[in-house]
Amino acid sequence: MTYEMFKKELKTSLKEKLGSDACISFEQELMLGKMTDTIHIKAGKSAPDYSASMEPLYHLASISELDAEHAADMILELLRSLPMKRPLDTGNIIYQLMNRSRIDARLDQIPHIPFYDMEITFSCVEEDTEKIRTSMLIDNEMMEQNQLSLQQLSDLAHRNTFRMFPCKAELLQDYYWKQLLSDPNTTGNEFLMAAEAYRSWEKLPHTYRLSAGDYRFGGVAVLNGGYLKSLARKEGYDLLLLPCTEQDFIVAPWVANMDIHATKEIVREALQVDTESILTRNIFCYRKDTDKPEVLN
Repeated sequence: MTYEMFKKELKTSLKEKLGSDACISFEQELMLGKMTDTIHIKAGKSAPDYSASMEPLYHLASISELDAEHAADMILELLRSLPMKRPLDTGNIIYQLMNRSRIDARLDQIPHIPFYDMEITFSCVEEDTEKIRTSMLIDNEMMEQNQLSLQQLSDLAHRNTFRMFPCKAELLQDYYWKQLLSDPNTTGNEFLMAAEAYRSWEKLPHTYRLSAGDYRFGGVAVLNGGYLKSLARKEGYDLLLLPCTEQDFIVAPWVANMDIHATKEIVREALQVDTESILTRNIFCYRKDTDKPEVLN
């Protein structure tokens, strides 16, 4: 059975078992640093929205006798084992910044704040240990059950996010060098080129990789005005914020006569990023006098 046929039959089987109120959809989400197909299941209007990666499910179906109907039964059995309608831990409510195109179909179901071509949404971290971190996207039903307004969610997320995921600005050349060292396929020639680039970068104003402390939420660093303000004061420049992935931005000093587009291409080439996983297509400038990021045309 092809992957697309498996998805179609799985969706049909789940709809038959859950009834007409169920909402089943497939989306692309960032998991472990790469874009992955996920299935979203909302069993009813008052039920939470659960999601799972399709890759292991289809792999299991491909190597066994698991058809779409049995896969649906397995998913529903797992859902029945999960606790329902638990109160949200207000100390663990955080921002989650997403590209609008990724969640456009669900915007009427979740609390959100528009932010240029992105949406500020809210998640609740449910388990946070050295080995595992799980979170749940907050929807309108959960917000209502917990008697929270959008403003209250935003206030809680502002208080919690950067406490749980501190922002970090790492020199770009240091980050790039560490990436080369961690890749067993890096050649000697690439090391020599990187060393030359490292020496040339040392003569330029500092350029940083900006992120928060989790691969799923790293992009929220751009919302941390206090951190950007301290970084701008340290460097003595307004800051140019270049989108890289959903995890990070590149921060460069805003200097006169800078070629924005050339700088953007250089950074993307250096990091070898997949342009499909970029959080935003906009280039921002953080100005010290206004204390907020604004889009540069």
